[in-house]
Amino acid sequence: MGEVIDDLLKDPKTPKLVAAFYHPANGFAGDTFLALAPNEPNVITIPDLLAVTLLEVRFWPTAVRTILPGGELDDKIQQHLAAIPLGVPLWEATDVHLAWAESLWKLLNTKQVPGVGKSIAGKLLARKRPDLIPIVDNVIAKKLNCASMTYWTTYREVLTCEERRQRLSALRPGTSTVRVLDTVMWMHWSNGKQAKNIRDHLG
Repeated sequence: MGEVIDDLLKDPKTPKLVAAFYHPANGFAGDTFLALAPNEPNVITIPDLLAVTLLEVRFWPTAVRTILPGGELDDKIQQHLAAIPLGVPLWEATDVHLAWAESLWKLLNTKQVPGVGKSIAGKLLARKRPDLIPIVDNVIAKKLNCASMTYWTTYREVLTCEERRQRLSALRPGTSTVRVLDTVMWMHWSNGKQAKNIRDHLG
């Protein structure tokens, strides 16, 4: 995966693709995904659901009632989030940190939360812990072709390279390195009309 990311970082279009994603006029989620307030650290609230819908997904009514405060899974969600530290970047995360995150991901990706599959559960976690959890949707999963349940640890290994992190951070200073990596891959590989238009425009 490291070589794949390095190739994307060498592509002269990459800085412009990242800039396009964060430009408010282009209609992408941009900074709003993380900036939409409030973002309570240890509970999933309405702004979290709204932020995730900016990534072109929706929540079923039963799922909303189940995971919001007062819902059937609210207590368990809060317990899990409390065990996942804030501000710990993925490359410094321990297996214990990732185990708690994986446990919450599995909790959200069950029949108790209908309509919230692997991708949406991951996007929720990325909203709550942007330094730690990358977004792995179907497009990225297909391109990276990692073994099942190894994406986070694979990303962690890739981001242990300081030079690679610096190159990612330089593309969007002040934004989570993990989130910038998400952006680079998605803007290069997305089949969405907006991303395709931007790529076609850049040639």
